[in-house]
Amino acid sequence: MNLPAYTVTRKPVKYTRIRVHAPDGRVTVTAPRHVSEREIAGFVAKQAAWIAKHQERIAAAPPPPEANPVPEELRPVLYARIGPLVEYWADRMSLAPPTFSVRRMKTRWGTCNIQRRHITIALELARRDDELLEYVIVHELTHLIERGHGAEFKAIMSHYLPEWHKLRARLNGR
Repeated sequence: MNLPAYTVTRKPVKYTRIRVHAPDGRVTVTAPRHVSEREIAGFVAKQAAWIAKHQERIAAAPPPPEANPVPEELRPVLYARIGPLVEYWADRMSLAPPTFSVRRMKTRWGTCNIQRRHITIALELARRDDELLEYVIVHELTHLIERGHGAEFKAIMSHYLPEWHKLRARLNGR
């Protein structure tokens, strides 16, 4: 039996769980205290194909931004790219242009503060093409119309950027 390497943490939980962690693909198992090592090994063996699939997906994903930080010199360049796109899309979506800023973000491409009418764009987008930057801007501007990510949000995104699903997948390395 070819089991992937894993570490076990025992906790007062009801079910055994497996997680595959980015960026290295390491595997952790959280198990109830009463479950034997043999049962855990059997559970991991049953999930070996699932684990391998997720490790391959993680290995194929682009490195996380903090692994290769964007130089600060690109910040003004990104501001210059964002400005015209925010103006264009706010006008096209019949919105007053919000304020915007750029900052380093580890887990998001952008955020929208609806009350302040302010969007924040990840500095990492300085490395991405305008099409992907445009997707993030339209996504954040859409939050000024529809707060959540439900059906109405998706309909608005589809109206303005029909290919938004493909852009999102490309941006997220899928």
